[in-house]
Amino acid sequence: VYVIDLLSIHGADQAFSADISTHFTWKDARLAHAGPAPRIVALDSIWTPEIIIANLRSAQTEVPNSVEVQPDGTVDTYQRITGSFTSHFDLREFPNDTQTLNIQFIARGHTMSEVKLVQDSQRTGRAAALTLSDWSVGDITLEAQPYVIPDKGITIPGLNMQVGVKRYVGYYAGSILASASIIISMAWLVFWIPPVAINPRISVSVTSMLTLIAHRFVVQGELPNLPYLTTMDYFLLGSTLMVLLGLVEVVIVFRALNSGNEDKALKLNRFFRWSYPIPFVVLLAYVLL
Repeated sequence: VYVIDLLSIHGADQAFSADISTHFTWKDARLAHAGPAPRIVALDSIWTPEIIIANLRSAQTEVPNSVEVQPDGTVDTYQRITGSFTSHFDLREFPNDTQTLNIQFIARGHTMSEVKLVQDSQRTGRAAALTLSDWSVGDITLEAQPYVIPDKGITIPGLNMQVGVKRYVGYYAGSILASASIIISMAWLVFWIPPVAINPRISVSVTSMLTLIAHRFVVQGELPNLPYLTTMDYFLLGSTLMVLLGLVEVVIVFRALNSGNEDKALKLNRFFRWSYPIPFVVLLAYVLL
């Protein structure tokens, strides 16, 4: 299997798009001939294994009508497939996550005793330059992996192609994380407003909260509905709690000031001013590292 191109990876759809080329070869002594050159034989006139892709969602396939048969009966057939493939993504560490893309080839209609699929590592690989721009792509591996249907007790000959990819964090750091950081900084600025100006301080805190909620709606489109929280979810949840914490601290300072203890109010405000960003810096490091 040779990966001509990886076109896109859709985490929200649990799928990826790729352009691949396959080369299947086997030996059939019944097709041996005097040679010396290979013969071109119609595909439907000889025995061929029916190889399909189990996790193929949709595709455009170039299927040859003929095969090459070497003098010793070795058959070579080539196929090109451009399409969408389903793949399970573990997105717990999103956006700093690493995924494994799989393409499962199976010999439909054959048992393990009839057909054995063997990988050819010498011809398996990928193009050096790929269209994919937001992921780092590793090497291609191909290994024998039977396809099991548990509830039917059926095992089908199979091969599994794997390619490791790692998401570039730059886009998310430059848009989602940076935007959230600006909103948190806006909530932080309330501690530079005089404590007596309670209305502007409350207004800035509430506006920060509403802005962050709107920001979360934008981010949500990047992910499917998952039964677990991702690193990005924890970051946004932590950011929301940070804005709420700022609002609580503003109220604490105002209550101290309203009770007539101006010195205590100013000390609290000074303490909150310099301690407030520390949890957010820790949260940001947790996402990026």
